[in-house]
Amino acid sequence: MSVTQAQTVPIPPLPGYSWHLPTVTSWEEPIEWVRWRAQLRVPASFQLLQPGTTVRTIAVANQKGGVGKTTTVAELGAAAAARDWVVRVIGVDPQKAGLSAWLKPVYPEGLEPKRRLSLTHVFHGACTLDEATYPTRFKGLYVVPAGSKLAGVEKDADLVGRELAISRGIQSSSLDIDLNLLDCGPTLGTLTVAALAAADEVIIPTEAGVMEALGVGDVYNTIRKVQKAYNPKLFVLALILTEWARSGVMKDTAVQLAADFPDAVIAPVRPSVKVKEAVGEEKPIRLHSPKDSAARDFDQLAGVLFGSKGAAA
Repeated sequence: MSVTQAQTVPIPPLPGYSWHLPTVTSWEEPIEWVRWRAQLRVPASFQLLQPGTTVRTIAVANQKGGVGKTTTVAELGAAAAARDWVVRVIGVDPQKAGLSAWLKPVYPEGLEPKRRLSLTHVFHGACTLDEATYPTRFKGLYVVPAGSKLAGVEKDADLVGRELAISRGIQSSSLDIDLNLLDCGPTLGTLTVAALAAADEVIIPTEAGVMEALGVGDVYNTIRKVQKAYNPKLFVLALILTEWARSGVMKDTAVQLAADFPDAVIAPVRPSVKVKEAVGEEKPIRLHSPKDSAARDFDQLAGVLFGSKGAAA
């Protein structure tokens, strides 16, 4: 790690009212859309993730852009940190308006921009993943910035073994990290494959609709290819219905996802105007607006996925 956290902003738990969505183990048809409500589907087979001797690594991926991948990483990362997990978020999205523009790295004082390390340097073998890990100003939350030239990794045929670069970095890490969260870009190329090859689980954010469903199908096909080539234990942990609305299309989407992914958590996240405000203030939504519905939805999902450090499984 390039620098330790000194003065940081703690991420407190949200008040009890954040647990507001009903939880079900399944949806039974027929369900009329007029009776459809936001519900958190937690299958009976689901087991709480635990911090421990094995670092958990979760990739957040979907081929379609604008479905909330970066928001999911930022909010689940902050919610896990509030539960005493030590979290490293990794920017695998080459777009400039990415994760490290929201949860900004705190670089050592006097470090020149040209000497700041990133995931791009990791792919090129110029540094380790730990060396490219910087604190944010939030306690328990660290970030690996993507780097301005990350997109070039897709085209650089000289980077032999690039699909396993992130995996090697995590496996050789000596930092006291409980959870890595990987923010994937809106393509299913080398960068996303490298993230999936490193991950234990995948979270897929999506909206309702035919094109969105096709995007879920495409990323699942990529997951299956990565399972065969690099990572047979990879599986879909959760699907998030972003921009949730009470509609027939949303209901049909949720029911179909439950059928396609019977062992995955399916969580609604309602629309929020606070997301852009939080990005502008460079803080998680839960700190910018603790009563916001999206902040509470993500917090409840984090409670299902992570519980509290040391809690019973």
